[in-house]
Amino acid sequence: MDRYGDERQQRARLSARERVEYLRAKRRQRWRRIVATGGIALALLLAAWSVVSLWNATVAGLRLDDPRQSNRSAPANTIFRQPFTVLFLGIDRRADGAEGVRSDTLMLAYVHPVERWVSLLSIPRDTVAVIRGLGEQKINAAYSYGYRNAVELYGRGVDPAAAGGALAAETVSTLLNLPVDYVVQIDFAGFERLIDAIGGLVIDVPYPLLDSSFPTEDYGYERILIPAGLQVFDGATALRYARSRHGSSDFDRARRQQEILRAALATIRMRGLLDQAGAVSALLAEAQRSIKTTLPIDDPAALRELIDLARMIDTDRVATFSINPRNVAVVAEIGSDIYWNRRDLMALVDRVRAGPRLDRESANVQVLNGTPVNGLAARVSRALESVGFRTLPPGNTERRATTMLIDYTGQSTALARLAAHLGLPATQVFATPPPDAPPQPLGADIVLVLGQDYNPQWALAP
Repeated sequence: MDRYGDERQQRARLSARERVEYLRAKRRQRWRRIVATGGIALALLLAAWSVVSLWNATVAGLRLDDPRQSNRSAPANTIFRQPFTVLFLGIDRRADGAEGVRSDTLMLAYVHPVERWVSLLSIPRDTVAVIRGLGEQKINAAYSYGYRNAVELYGRGVDPAAAGGALAAETVSTLLNLPVDYVVQIDFAGFERLIDAIGGLVIDVPYPLLDSSFPTEDYGYERILIPAGLQVFDGATALRYARSRHGSSDFDRARRQQEILRAALATIRMRGLLDQAGAVSALLAEAQRSIKTTLPIDDPAALRELIDLARMIDTDRVATFSINPRNVAVVAEIGSDIYWNRRDLMALVDRVRAGPRLDRESANVQVLNGTPVNGLAARVSRALESVGFRTLPPGNTERRATTMLIDYTGQSTALARLAAHLGLPATQVFATPPPDAPPQPLGADIVLVLGQDYNPQWALAP
């Protein structure tokens, strides 16, 4: 007999009063089940609401509306199907606001989502550009002017940070004759925290960096020294490395900033942070404190596309460029103001839009270190790789005073190109091995033997 038959027999043996009590107990039990089930559903609903609220609060703290008329109606669900640009601004925002807000770093990223590559272009802050409302001024003045004059430039209700970013984007777009689709702003304190949040960066410093006048938060100065060699940077050290300009040129500073960005991308990929929901949430929560962006990250589909794109782009598909005298002629330099040659600037923009050079010379080049500088051959090898040469693992050789470039297998075209790239005189370039040449390394067609007369620029990527 089933359970229901047993219950019917039990009720038949009960008195009328006991039967009433029995039915009341069954109803109470049924209601308890309903309430318990409803409580679970309500708890799940509240949990889901909490997650959505937290998510909306996080992206709301990051997202800025773009006050530029041309970008107000840009479709968020199509921009990541075609090349787009993002202007990165490093913002100097002091807690007391005594010196206002200004952009210390300007870097444009040209992203090709289909071919999965990125070009980075650093723009020196002393570059003279035409700023709406100001005329010809240093380009880093655009953000400050937009921030202070948000209402006059873009109307009432516009966030000053959005106005500053918008005017900086307008100015960069005019300078480069290239649309700027989105803006990302990050302040210095936030930069430190984000680097710490991803576990620091591994950086191979090519030569010591000494700055006796590095600016501090209290408007003073401190002396910093970052030694050469492979090391792990925390957020504070990474910020010093990226910002220092007194121990070297502003152009070298641009190279270091690009190096930091590439290292951050490599670290995130290596540690699989974008594949971990908890890590993504933690990074977004940290970013909320100090990053503002016009990227449509409040659209879950767009954010997912951005994360997938960041996951798929490898660091060898990140090309780095900068506006500097080696690439663009200086028309005039008045004080610290720099006027660049327009034709050279447009040629550089064309290279940025072309992306990284994925074609390599067929000749195998090996760099041998004949100097007392540890790791020099490795750094020169990486720099040659970044401009299209195919390199073998570096090595060491006997100390030499003079650099030699030696062709062992008749690779005349590659030899000529490499000699021109290095700027070596004909007396140091050998189409056949001279008597004092080292033995031909296995697999090498051309060997660059570094002597103590080497040029430090050879170890720097363009």
